[in-house]
Amino acid sequence: MKVHNRSPNLILIIIGLSLLLIGATQITALWTLARIIAPSLLETSVVEEVKPAKFSPQIYQLKIVNNRIRLIPVPIHTTATSPQIALKQAVDELFARSSILDPATAIPQGTRLLSLQVNDEGIFLNLSGEFAQGSGSSSTIYRVKQVLYTATSIDPQSSVFLSIEGKPLDENYPLGGEGLLLEYPLTRQQFNRDFLEE
Repeated sequence: MKVHNRSPNLILIIIGLSLLLIGATQITALWTLARIIAPSLLETSVVEEVKPAKFSPQIYQLKIVNNRIRLIPVPIHTTATSPQIALKQAVDELFARSSILDPATAIPQGTRLLSLQVNDEGIFLNLSGEFAQGSGSSSTIYRVKQVLYTATSIDPQSSVFLSIEGKPLDENYPLGGEGLLLEYPLTRQQFNRDFLEE
């Protein structure tokens, strides 16, 4: 009779211990799984974090506003790791958008960026011969201004030096049929003062 009284208690103890053992095993398994998954989730969140663009270059296109030609900045997307690469992408994009009879640009179709270097003196651009084609002082002035503003879109205070096929645009090699003479260093402020005071 006493054996029968102990048997249910023994069974309950065995069941309780089994459940406790199962629970401990599940907790251990969950803890191990959490230790494996948590770092990868943390890494994923770091990778997927949206970081602001380090450089934000713009290209400058033309638009008639109140019967006057204005330069309109157009942001471009870049993942560039240096200002030199970002500006090269911007100038390439500016030239890629030039086409015949496009009112948004004065840059001759087919113009290419041959090289772009950034150093302590400023930004040096070497352009293809198409940039010098065509005549008309207004067209020539605005094409230079588009390139100047695009090249200085990251740092508007930068100085720019332009060359065509390796020849510096200066008093010995003026730009276009009208012979536009550029003085260096070329800056936004100086260019507007000399050619397009607004």
